[in-house]
Amino acid sequence: MNQDELFGGLLAIFVLAVIAIGAIVVFGDLSIRPRPRRLPLWQYTHRVIGRDQPFVTSRGSFPANEQRLWELWVESHKPGKLVAVPVEEQAPAPATVPAEGDADTDIGTVTDDGDDGSPAKLAEPAETRQLRVSRVSRELRSVYPLALVGFNAYFEDYEKSEFPVGLIVRGSDGVAMMTLTADDVVAFDERGRRLWSSRWERLIFSNAHDLLLYNGHTQIRIDDEDQRDLVEALVVKYGRLEQMHFLPGPLRRDTED
Repeated sequence: MNQDELFGGLLAIFVLAVIAIGAIVVFGDLSIRPRPRRLPLWQYTHRVIGRDQPFVTSRGSFPANEQRLWELWVESHKPGKLVAVPVEEQAPAPATVPAEGDADTDIGTVTDDGDDGSPAKLAEPAETRQLRVSRVSRELRSVYPLALVGFNAYFEDYEKSEFPVGLIVRGSDGVAMMTLTADDVVAFDERGRRLWSSRWERLIFSNAHDLLLYNGHTQIRIDDEDQRDLVEALVVKYGRLEQMHFLPGPLRRDTED
């Protein structure tokens, strides 16, 4: 083998080595780059507050301590995000709305069957309008034996539009009426004496067979009553959920604080 052939062979080996090292660097860099977060497809149920305020809620219910799904809901429903909402309620079919990507897991998938076991016929697609999300919230859907929550999203067009409102309720410590404004919620007795209050940003609630409200110092309970549903809907929208039902004494808010 002459020197030219030897030099050519070494040059070829060097070139191949450079190509191999370059490939390792490129593909290694691609493998460690963070992948775009894939958001799930959510099954919505369309509900209303009062007579005409639409909002959407997750079709599925999830363990209260499941933070990952809640974070995905929050990320999928950032303020300003557009969501399609039916102009008129169309039962029984929920709307399936994609959230910026495909799902690796099946979140809130529902199969509706008829009485004879055959697939139920879904309603015709409803006319929809696009609304921008303003806020999200969680609510209790079951408390025993396992606390389950659902996720809600509300819209800019109706933000703080419910206030002021006064409602007749029944609750602990003689609570007989509540007023709700854009700033706070206040409870009164039958004579109009102020018993309890909380600003919305401090309000913690737990909604089950009764509605527990905590302002950071004292707690009251609102029992079932005709207008309790509207109080609960507004509390869920503007307050913050903390599971306080069926807990040991030290973990449950003390109504006697």
